[in-house]
Amino acid sequence: MSDSRTYFLKPTSVRHFTKPPPTSVPPVKPATLAQEIPTVIPTVITTFTMTHDVAESLSKMDISPLYTSDKRGSDDKGEGTTDSPFKTPLQAMRHWGKEPFPTIYVDTKEEGGEPFSVISQAQMKKLTKVFQREQSKADGKQKKDKEEAEKRSQNLEESKSVTITEDPSLPAATVTKINKLEQFRGQRVKVYGWVHRLRRQGKNLLFLVLRDGTGFLQAILTDERCKTYEAMLLATESSVALYGTIKPVPEGKSAPGGHELHADYWEIVGRSPAGGTDNLLNVESNPDVMYQNRHMWIRGENMSKVLKVRHAAIKLSVTTTTRGTTSR
Repeated sequence: MSDSRTYFLKPTSVRHFTKPPPTSVPPVKPATLAQEIPTVIPTVITTFTMTHDVAESLSKMDISPLYTSDKRGSDDKGEGTTDSPFKTPLQAMRHWGKEPFPTIYVDTKEEGGEPFSVISQAQMKKLTKVFQREQSKADGKQKKDKEEAEKRSQNLEESKSVTITEDPSLPAATVTKINKLEQFRGQRVKVYGWVHRLRRQGKNLLFLVLRDGTGFLQAILTDERCKTYEAMLLATESSVALYGTIKPVPEGKSAPGGHELHADYWEIVGRSPAGGTDNLLNVESNPDVMYQNRHMWIRGENMSKVLKVRHAAIKLSVTTTTRGTTSR
């Protein structure tokens, strides 16, 4: 059976979505965003800083203490743990590297109790001052080294424009060995050799000790001759050729042979590695290092004297043996 009833729907209110008057909503100006950026950025930075500080504070809560023991600790091999403590609290501070320091434990003074106890405030305060002085010295040295490196770099760059030439008006130089220089005093000579030692004194003075296998010679380079690019890179064991006049050393001074060469020109024959033998060998070098660089070690004064004495002893022994055999 079909439903013949009629249904009437209650009319509802209809909302008309129309554009508001132009004056009701102010238009967005392009400059508004640019004006707000300076305000937003500091807020973001502040939030990040606070978050970073909180994270750092939380991380400090998990910092493990450092242990020291004057009885069984070691500043060289210690790790700051109960099983491997440092020997001194100051080394524990150096190991940590900066303030604030974690809790530092030292040997306890109470018998029968815990093996470690927290360091006293008075001792901690005293050692903190020592640590601060060390850091200040280290920072000062680092700053000085940086300034010297920058100055050297500047001088090295400036030296590329300095050139020297041999003065053609000077008499021709006589090529000779160091052990024969005494007879050439007052004359211009040319000597080949290796730079055994060198010492710079300011920008305009450079002292060299030359070695050629027959002896040692002190030489003096002045003015432009010690400002060239090659002079700035000169190191021990570089091979050079020096031109100049042999003169007796001033009264009260000393030099090998009693004379020195006042150079008027010089040439680099072969450049040695940066730092020369000073970076390769020294009195504290390991015996294995000395053995591997024996060819350099025997160039030193002490080792060369030892070899000369050994040579003389062997020669004498051979001569004596030969004479004994001949007489029979």
